[in-house]
Amino acid sequence: MKNALLPGLGGPMGRHATPRGLWFNPLPWAFLLATGLFLVLFLRHVPCVQTTAHQEIDMYKMLCYTDIQSSFLSQGFGRGQSPLGSATMLFAPLIAAAILVTRKTATAVFDAPIRRSATLANEVDASVTFFAITAVGLFACFLVLVACVAWLGRRRPGRPSWDALLVAASPVVLAVGLVNWDLVPVAFTALGLVQVARGRLVEAGIVLGLAASAGTMPIGVVLAVLVVAGLRGGWRKALLFIVPALVTFFAVHLPLLMQNFDRVYMYYHGEINRETSYGSLWYVLQLMFGLELRSSGSLLFVVLLLALGSFIAYLYVTRKRPRVGSMVAVVIFATLLLGPAYPPQSALWLLLALVVARPYKPEMAALALTQVLYYIAIWGWLGGWLTTNQNGPYMLYWAAIILHVAVEVWILTEVVSDIVQPARDALRTPDLVDPIGGVLNDGEVAVVVPGPEAGPLDEDYLAGFERPTPAKVG
Repeated sequence: MKNALLPGLGGPMGRHATPRGLWFNPLPWAFLLATGLFLVLFLRHVPCVQTTAHQEIDMYKMLCYTDIQSSFLSQGFGRGQSPLGSATMLFAPLIAAAILVTRKTATAVFDAPIRRSATLANEVDASVTFFAITAVGLFACFLVLVACVAWLGRRRPGRPSWDALLVAASPVVLAVGLVNWDLVPVAFTALGLVQVARGRLVEAGIVLGLAASAGTMPIGVVLAVLVVAGLRGGWRKALLFIVPALVTFFAVHLPLLMQNFDRVYMYYHGEINRETSYGSLWYVLQLMFGLELRSSGSLLFVVLLLALGSFIAYLYVTRKRPRVGSMVAVVIFATLLLGPAYPPQSALWLLLALVVARPYKPEMAALALTQVLYYIAIWGWLGGWLTTNQNGPYMLYWAAIILHVAVEVWILTEVVSDIVQPARDALRTPDLVDPIGGVLNDGEVAVVVPGPEAGPLDEDYLAGFERPTPAKVG
């Protein structure tokens, strides 16, 4: 018996064998795992869903806090208030649109009591329906993300990647998947990266432009893809990507800008000029040493721009040709490390960045562990049982922040090293410089240098590699 799944029973698969069938297709198993994980996630949040007007729930203590129902109730969505707000926008445009569609569905299909004269009991009833519909929508986004990783992950040409299971069974999603609507821009971003991998730069620009209209982090992803396209494909391919992205982004915002320019401006101004808050390194320094930064959001934003600008200039001067996934990871990790706050749902972005940059066991395990620990610690801090006021072990909260920052710095260092020293990047193969490079791979070959344990290079080893010219060196 020749069993490819268990070589110990029958030996390894033959060189020319083609694995086919259900057992060799990761997508059904990834979707099954994703469904089970999200079902557990939903059931974990059910005890924290308010069902009566004066029900008291300690969501922090039960570790099931979510913005979805609380925003519905606090912002008056049950009385017909707009998620776009009046003076400033409350949400990014596409998230606001998703909220409006969800609310309309709750009214039209499930007869939710949403009206201007709604009582508090009516609002709570409507919020339960709203939460359930939103959870279904976020589950669909999660499946899209898993399917995209099956294309973006490590794989052979023409076959989906088993890396999809890393996301489908991730403890990070189990912890923060329903904290807010971040799975929407994450799914759009992954879909845009798939278009890059397929060589469709125009479509990639459109999709990532939509992603940037659903959250601010995709704006950094657009920058990362633009830099790689410029360094590896030249200005023509860079324009082919960035023009559709900008047109899409401004097309989505144009109606809002024409209606109330100040409201849109204040939203993005507020995103940049946030003050030091929970979860960031600067917050710990403030708690431990009293180090306070004035206008920390704008200051750290300038530092981020200078750091990324200097790194991009270095790549240009030294003629480096980074992978798309590596550059995306650099932007995302640097943005979150230098941010004045670190909400727990930010872990979803780190997960996506890590999967496309370094989907290895040590990094994946360290990220999952520290993010889950931070998720537990932040609710303990906000709930009051990890603070000095109630004589709790508040150092646990500080330790959780320091641990997740340390792991993110380590991963960022590894990713930067992969860019600076392409030969150490294990995702580069002789046949494929960049698994998601698409047309940016044209004319490039990878230069792979084995470690010392591989022994001297012999002719049999070198026979599998194309001899690159200096102009082709990745």
